Formats: sequence, C-alpha cells, structure tokens
Amino acid sequence: MSKYEPLREHLARLEDVVWAAKLNEVEDIIGSTLPRSAREHRTWWANSGGSLVHQNAWLDAGWRVERTDLMRDVIVFRRLRIGGTVAAAASRAERPARAPQKAAEKRLAKEMLALRQPATVTLRSEWTTLGDVQRTPCSSNSIPQEGGVLRFASMNGDEVTTAVVATLSVHKAYRSLRMEMKGLDNDTDSQVGHDLCEKIGLDPKSPIECDVVKSGNAWLLTDGRGRKANMDDQSECYLVAQLLYLQEIQSGRKATLLLR
Repeated sequence: MSKYEPLREHLARLEDVVWAAKLNEVEDIIGSTLPRSAREHRTWWANSGGSLVHQNAWLDAGWRVERTDLMRDVIVFRRLRIGGTVAAAASRAERPARAPQKAAEKRLAKEMLALRQPATVTLRSEWTTLGDVQRTPCSSNSIPQEGGVLRFASMNGDEVTTAVVATLSVHKAYRSLRMEMKGLDNDTDSQVGHDLCEKIGLDPKSPIECDVVKSGNAWLLTDGRGRKANMDDQSECYLVAQLLYLQEIQSGRKATLLLR
C-alpha cells in the first residue's frame, strides 16, 4: 500500500468542496514527513498522475490541487467528483474500526496543531476628551454611564504621569474622583477616587486631564479579523485597559493600571 493511501482516504471522506491544508497537516495524515521537493517545488503538487503515486492519491479520491502557496506551507485542494475509487472504499471497509479512545486522541492532537499557532491580538481605539476634571462636571453629556476605560493625566515635576482605569460605569468612576478632589463624602459605590488620590498619589489640587475610550470606540483584532469590544463585559473591558496601559508604558510614560 502506498504511504499516501491515508491521504486518499481522508479526501474521500471529506464533505467539503475545497480543502486548504497545511503541509504539516498532510504529514499528520500520512504519518510521515513529506519529501523536501514537496516543500520547495510546485511541480510536486501537479495533477499529472500516471506513475506518480502521491498525485494519484488525490486524483483517485476525486480531487485536484487547485493552488499551492509554499511560502505559507498551504496547499488548496478542490473536489472534482463525489467519492473516491472503489478500491479506496473497499480498503476502508476491510479495516477494523479504531478504538474510540485512539480516534479521540488523534483528533485532539490534530486540533492542537491549530490551537498552538502564533496569534496576534491588536487593539484599535479612539480617545474621547473629557477635559480638566476640575472643570468638567459629572452632569456633562460627554461622560458615558456605561463601561469604558478612563485615562487620568497629571504633571509630576516635568513629566506626565497617567492612570488607566477600567470600569463598568464611567460616570461612577469619574464622579468618585470629583468627590474625592472636593473633599466630599463619596455617594457612589466606586473607590476609584480614593485609590487615585491615596494609593497612586494624584494631587487633587493640580490639573488632571481626563480621556475615555467608550463603547463603540475600541476594536479587538485577532490575526486580521476584528470586532468591536464589548465595554460592558468585564473581561473585555479589562483586556482593552491592559492593552492601553501597555501603550502608555511603551510610550515612556510612568503609568498605573486600575481594574475596577
């Protein structure tokens, strides 16, 4: 039996019309490494057949190679007809069924190859200016009620220091700082004001500029595919805040992160 028989059987079982396969995925299916020419020469993936047993594997299964992208180690197969050869079907019928445990182990190992691929998470965000905390009242329409990320900036000598705050209620967090700066009793359930002034050291008598990333102004992109971040979801709001905090650090500013 050809070493590429498992590839023919795999293609014959597929219900899809197109299969974009990574080379290491093909190697997992056949149970051995591909020859060097398979990774370097597109002609290895031609559809000539004849005495070329590896090409007969997909041709006999009713498939052909439509496109090769050896720079990315990807081969795109397209179905030509439904079902493979009778011989392939017969060989499958003659084989005893694999134990469910072994089948599950092989399936999991295959899935883990995809899960372990490097991933890139990117944040696109837009800051909305709220202005000087001393001058912008809590009643301002620019202060959202829902979740978001606040950035408070003040001067520390000649340097700007910032505090990035993730909160599920921007209005409560902002009001908490305003009350703390005025020395009034905090009528919110937020401790942001106390933490900013007591733990971080914001001077309530100094100018403090405030910006906010609110709902609709943050997008999370993973490997090029993106969506708007849900700032009312605590885990996503915290993730956005952590990425913005890293941006502050990488910009050379002294910054603090609060997750509330």
